[in-house]
Amino acid sequence: MSSIKHFFKSSIVYFIGNVLTKIMSFFLLPLYTYRISTEAMGYYDLSTSYLNILIPVICMEIWTSIMRYMFDYYEIRGKYKAIFNGLLIFGGSVVLYTLLFVVLGLTSDIQCLILIFFYGIFTMLQNIYTSIARGLEYNTTFVISGIVGSLVNFLSNIIMILGLNMTLNSLYIAMIIGLVVQILILEGRIHLFRHLSVQLFDWELLKSMLRYSIPLSVNSACFWFLTSYNRVGVSNELGLSANGIYSVAARFTSVLSLVSTCFNMAWQELVYAKGSDGDRASFYSEASDYYIQFLLIGIVLCIPVVKVVFPFMVAPEYEEAFTFIPLYLLATGASIFSSFIGNIFCAEKETKVILVSTLAGAVVNVGILHAFIGKIGIQAANVSLLCGFLVNIAFRIFFLRRSLAYHLKWGKIILPVLIFGVAWFLYLTQGTVVNILFAVIIVIVFAFLYRDIVVRLLKGLKSKAKNRTN
Repeated sequence: MSSIKHFFKSSIVYFIGNVLTKIMSFFLLPLYTYRISTEAMGYYDLSTSYLNILIPVICMEIWTSIMRYMFDYYEIRGKYKAIFNGLLIFGGSVVLYTLLFVVLGLTSDIQCLILIFFYGIFTMLQNIYTSIARGLEYNTTFVISGIVGSLVNFLSNIIMILGLNMTLNSLYIAMIIGLVVQILILEGRIHLFRHLSVQLFDWELLKSMLRYSIPLSVNSACFWFLTSYNRVGVSNELGLSANGIYSVAARFTSVLSLVSTCFNMAWQELVYAKGSDGDRASFYSEASDYYIQFLLIGIVLCIPVVKVVFPFMVAPEYEEAFTFIPLYLLATGASIFSSFIGNIFCAEKETKVILVSTLAGAVVNVGILHAFIGKIGIQAANVSLLCGFLVNIAFRIFFLRRSLAYHLKWGKIILPVLIFGVAWFLYLTQGTVVNILFAVIIVIVFAFLYRDIVVRLLKGLKSKAKNRTN
């Protein structure tokens, strides 16, 4: 019970932070679509997609390793031992990353290369600092830093795009400024270098962290082919403008990510902390059952919300994105559940399974994308993404059932899947009023179906409020 309480407490903290940061990001959408061309948006999205493979591969996802090994220690010195040895690996990665960009600068003519370089550097540092903050359980500071960083990014975009008439460069510069602010706030709480010492060096620990991280590095490459490669495929086959439209459709999935990200962060910490608990198999199964059901409900409710807000958020130049959003939401949901299960393997230190499952999904994604993009255009990216993650999930569940007594109650997801089909149909064929009524009905239906959980949550909140007044 204490694990569940910790899970929901962490989730609430992350939820508050994610609500505010995602809202700020979402409200930049009209500014982007009205002032930045589809081609420029497509280039920015493509360049950050390349960084999405470059950064985790070169850095070997060392921030994930640092946080995981921090949870192996209860005393602060042990936690900083994991941090110090992880930072040694990270230092080598930064040198390699810098050399790569020097070579690119000397041999090619890449637009905004210097900005892309610094975007990557500060993204790496942000990953390091946020992982350390979470490993030290400075969750409130982590959330506040994210909110302030996002606010700075938001205001910087407005000033540069509206005030200075900047376009493409502003997207990189505003993000860099926001990342720097977040890092400085976290450093103010962590005081990282004050706690580091050469005496913390541990060769055996460093080798263990490398063994843990190398499969994650390869997995990141495979994961890129499972997710971000679609942007490259769309850009190459249909052009940068098409990728700009696709990227706007992707931004609407942040409505779904808003809730899921905070739960995944809390879940990651919880499963890492559970370590070798004897009852973890039943806990994993029960948590997964609830998670996939509520995830599907969230997807269904997002569809009418998008129907209502889309005309107010997107310029006519990007209106084609409207058609692609529902299937993108479903594919994003599959991605979220895949990550949810993947954290179990990280907790069990079975990262090789993550690699195998991601590789299988990547092969399916790339194959279907190229088979259908010439026939159905941008929608092929969503179809391939969904199929890739379904294969990925199937592999992970197969391995979980072999190693643990892990079981999902598949019958409980049939109704939400059918309702998703209805929501998609109404989204494409009916007006705003019908979609709003449908959303209200869905809330009532699911509140009734899950009334036991709702009642328990309300009782818990009431009891907590009463205890505070007393």
